[in-house]
Amino acid sequence: MKNHIKSIICAIWLGCLLFLPSLALAQAGTSSATGLMQKLENVAKEGGYETSPDIASTPKIVGTVIGAFLGFLGLVFLVLMIIAGYNWMTADGNEEQVKKSKNIIKQAIIGMVVAVAAYSIWNFVFQRFILLSN
Repeated sequence: MKNHIKSIICAIWLGCLLFLPSLALAQAGTSSATGLMQKLENVAKEGGYETSPDIASTPKIVGTVIGAFLGFLGLVFLVLMIIAGYNWMTADGNEEQVKKSKNIIKQAIIGMVVAVAAYSIWNFVFQRFILLSN
């Protein structure tokens, strides 16, 4: 019963975390913010920096960070699979070590599935709602 209550509280908290920011009815793009951005772009151009949004835009930066994170997760998955496979092969019939290796393999696969599912859900949300609203 306590687990169900904790799950419900977590679901409500995550729902609030995801959907309440969309209810903030702040004004978009005031003239002072636009003027500040223009001044910053002028300073960057004078300093010799590239200010094209195609080069250093937020979606490109976020995509690079997510790609690096997924690459790291893939590396962790590969290392866990190699360690578990090696332990399983060198178990010499020790059932406890085989069970431990199988458990590590299951957990690594579950972790990878969760990571890929989270990325897929984020990509869907980003493509459907965030990019279409702009």
